[in-house]
Amino acid sequence: MSAPVAPERRLAGIIRRHPVASFLAWSFPVGQAIAFQPVVARAWWDVDLPTAPFVVLANLVGLLLPALVITRVVDGRAGVRALRRRAVRVRLPLRWYGLALVVVPVATTAVAVALLGSPEVTGWALASALVWGLLVQLLLGFLTTNWAEEVAWTGFLQTRLQDRHGPVRAALATGPLFALQHASLAAGNGWLGGAAVLLFVTATSIPFRFLQGWVANRTGSLLVVGLVHAAGNATTDGSGFGGPGLLPRLYLDDAVGPVHLVASAVLGLVVLAATRGRLGHRAPTPEVGAVRATGPVPAGRR
Repeated sequence: MSAPVAPERRLAGIIRRHPVASFLAWSFPVGQAIAFQPVVARAWWDVDLPTAPFVVLANLVGLLLPALVITRVVDGRAGVRALRRRAVRVRLPLRWYGLALVVVPVATTAVAVALLGSPEVTGWALASALVWGLLVQLLLGFLTTNWAEEVAWTGFLQTRLQDRHGPVRAALATGPLFALQHASLAAGNGWLGGAAVLLFVTATSIPFRFLQGWVANRTGSLLVVGLVHAAGNATTDGSGFGGPGLLPRLYLDDAVGPVHLVASAVLGLVVLAATRGRLGHRAPTPEVGAVRATGPVPAGRR
């Protein structure tokens, strides 16, 4: 008669066999329970709570923490070290920082100009908007939210799906889950309005995951992936701390809307077409595949 298996060993076995399902089983109940607190407080008790702190906490406890814990259970300390190296990799060609700091804001601004016309802000007002609306908001969003968010979404989930199903299918699977993470931000628009917002976010999130997967595959740096994410937010809504982003400071009388989602989706579709669906992916070798230590692709490969 075999000895009974301890509950913690049974749980570890389930996590090792189903790391993605285990991540989602932790992420959504815990993360959304935290993120929806301002919505519940407003609806039930007529109390206005700030949204941003709950979003930050939801990302840390509902995304980053399960990504680290499950990586430790499945891949051991080597897996956690590999994920950490990708999260802090900064030595990259400057063009990748240019993508985050220049290309994403310019593309987002171009969409706003196409929809609303050129802003009338110039001179010191423009300089102030660039510093406080773009650079400061980018830094705040990156440090409080988007860095940790992308370590989980790109570094853990999308990478694991990519290793098994390829880069395009991984992005197609990650996009709707990524969109659902933002369900609390769509609340307050009514059932139809909230559903419409989520459908729009989902439609743009899938090509956005093409872009993020490509950046991660080409650079091996989740830090840059987080910067790309933060740059789009900083160009529009901002970080949730310290005021609005760039475009609301330029278009004082107009609602800018989520034009960064459109711009990021366009960039993602361009990347998908330019790489013919490869998104810079290379099949992991047995040595590095076990710990998901995906590094940058050589310059000649796309």
